[in-house]
Amino acid sequence: MPASTSSLLATLADWRRRFLTPETLMRLLPASVILAAGIVLNIRTHDLLSDHRDLVVHTHEVIEMSKDVLIGLDDAETGQRGYLLSSDTAYLKPYVHARERLAWMAPKLKEMVSDNPDQTARADQLQALINLKLAELAHAITVHDEQGVQAAILVERDSMRTARMDEIRQVIGEMTESEKTLLSARKTEVDHDEERVRLVAISVALLSLVSRWCVEIWLGRRKRQEELGTV
Repeated sequence: MPASTSSLLATLADWRRRFLTPETLMRLLPASVILAAGIVLNIRTHDLLSDHRDLVVHTHEVIEMSKDVLIGLDDAETGQRGYLLSSDTAYLKPYVHARERLAWMAPKLKEMVSDNPDQTARADQLQALINLKLAELAHAITVHDEQGVQAAILVERDSMRTARMDEIRQVIGEMTESEKTLLSARKTEVDHDEERVRLVAISVALLSLVSRWCVEIWLGRRKRQEELGTV
């Protein structure tokens, strides 16, 4: 065997005798087990925290989408009325643009609340009301183009009596309030998760110290017993 290899093996053996003693292993093993368990618990807790934070963000997004749907309807209604009163086709641009936005926003809103049966039912109700409102707006524009301003204004007055926008605002308000309730609960879950993360870290540190203290006491007693036995 080459001298260099023999020297390396001798060094490793010496290192093992000096550092990998039973006492050293006794000191390291409990703390290592506690640390490993703490890491696993921390990973799990962080995963829950991340999930709950995602839900909080999602709830904010649902609330904002609800507001955007209402804004889109207001824009469509404003553009349509401007056109009916002025016959200026420039007012149709915001009306058309609003309809295009609503064509994807309302279905998107339903998709966002698909995990909540109550909210899904409200989203279906909202979609039906939006369809009726847009049909009313389009009908008044058709009457304007075919029969004139006065006829269109009469049609618009009739549609206003249905208070369709009030119904839409009520449904959106219910959806928003429901999401705010969920938001409060989810924020509480995030707070609890953050507290659990702190508790796990503190518990791991304390258990590691206690285990080390217990091992040191046990090793001290063992050493004294060995010394007494030698004497």
